[in-house]
Amino acid sequence: MNIILRELKANRKALIIWCVSMFAFISMGMIKYSGFSKMGSEVNEMMETLPEVMRNMFGINKIDLTSIGGFYSVFFIYFILIAGIHAIMLGATIISKEERDKTADFLMVKPIKRHKAVTSKLIAAFINVLILNIVTFIGSAMNVAFYNKGEAITGEIFKITCTLFILQIVFLSLGLLFSSLTKTSKKANSLSTAVVLGMYILSLAIPLYDKLDFLRFITPFYYFDAKDIMLGQGIEIIYVLISLIIIVLSTSFTYIFFNKKDIRN
Repeated sequence: MNIILRELKANRKALIIWCVSMFAFISMGMIKYSGFSKMGSEVNEMMETLPEVMRNMFGINKIDLTSIGGFYSVFFIYFILIAGIHAIMLGATIISKEERDKTADFLMVKPIKRHKAVTSKLIAAFINVLILNIVTFIGSAMNVAFYNKGEAITGEIFKITCTLFILQIVFLSLGLLFSSLTKTSKKANSLSTAVVLGMYILSLAIPLYDKLDFLRFITPFYYFDAKDIMLGQGIEIIYVLISLIIIVLSTSFTYIFFNKKDIRN
């Protein structure tokens, strides 16, 4: 419990910044929606003139931007990017920082086994990720309700943030795995950032080339579609299962590799 509280306190300021930034991003986005809604069909016609590459890049392909549900669904790809970076970097540093800060030896000589230390840090990281997800849901629900003049979509928003939470845990588990595999927190951070951006770019490329369709199982950015959730098409179970497999394997290997890792300063 002491390690959990220590980690929560250590990451408190960073978490506040991430939460405030996410809330601000949602608020600014919905302010933009108020302007789009006043333009009517003109905004959709304007977006249709953009190249398909750009429409896919910004997640606005075949979406009615004058609909609050359609406009909000555009945010999902950015939610994944922001929350994914937060989760994977948190996972990459929460263990390896002990080596960076020269506190690993001190932690390991205390009457606590390595796997218990990892578990405590994992719980603290999970709480951080959960808080950011809750803030995302509350910020979304509040802002959408303020600008929404039609039927409430809070239920759909809840489903979207639930899928976002699954992806956050996927990225968190990958960050933990990278941390256990690399010797320094700097290398873990660099690898984590490269993986997130690589997966994001891949998710943009897949819709453009049919031959890349098989790669949709590799990038979490492609697992869940907010537009489908808004339209009531539900969530594809196959991607939930893939996410769970990644989480279980990454977390398991984190324990295995960290137990064998030389953490001497």
